[in-house]
Amino acid sequence: MLYGDDRVQQIFRNPRVVLVSGYARLPDSVASHSQYQRLGVILAVDSADDRIVAADTTLLTDLAKDFFRALVEGASVTEDIAELIHRVQTRYAGQSGAALTTALRRCLETYSQLKSEHQLPDGNA
Repeated sequence: MLYGDDRVQQIFRNPRVVLVSGYARLPDSVASHSQYQRLGVILAVDSADDRIVAADTTLLTDLAKDFFRALVEGASVTEDIAELIHRVQTRYAGQSGAALTTALRRCLETYSQLKSEHQLPDGNA
């Protein structure tokens, strides 16, 4: 498995990978609310097989970010939608959980819309 800059460069070089993002309002009780107000989820998806090849979030701690990545990376954004949402809802019990789930849903909706409108790269670039 690649990490850091090498991983990002490999993902960037793949012309089929598309980046989608989604955002949701953070609850007032969350520590990062005063700084961010919104929580973001970013997914890098390989349009050849619709699998999440990388994920990130604006969650505050590295542990929370790494945990989110472990929950979603490798999953299909077309076949595993219900499982992805369920996994995050049941395994991430932080105060930002509802916002995290909403932001993830928005990413999945964006990807689905791109796919239905045939706006995803075909990899022949």
